[in-house]
Amino acid sequence: MLGVVIWTDADDSKAIIWCEDHGELAFLSQPAKVESGAEKLDQGDLIQFDLEEHRNLRMAHNPRKIEQQYCSDIKAVMESAVKVQAEAMPNLPPKNSKLLNFTRAKQRNTLGSVGSAA
Repeated sequence: MLGVVIWTDADDSKAIIWCEDHGELAFLSQPAKVESGAEKLDQGDLIQFDLEEHRNLRMAHNPRKIEQQYCSDIKAVMESAVKVQAEAMPNLPPKNSKLLNFTRAKQRNTLGSVGSAA
């Protein structure tokens, strides 16, 4: 399967992938052992991977980078989609949102870590 990386967390070796079949997103989580020899993935990279489905969850395995920054503006596209959704549905509670704001969640986690260390 081919897909574009739409979000990564390099610290945890995780990624979310938009698949070529336009089905559900695929999730990649590489164990720490594999991380040292694994190729780093960045937002916008085109990758090929093996897909395994468990109930309603699609898991990506064995990722291979095909082209770096294939979709270099994916971050702007995702931010624009979040903005359009917020403007179109201003009263929609965040828990019912179809788009995920990974930046906000990451900032909360980072702020929480910093706050707990102080």
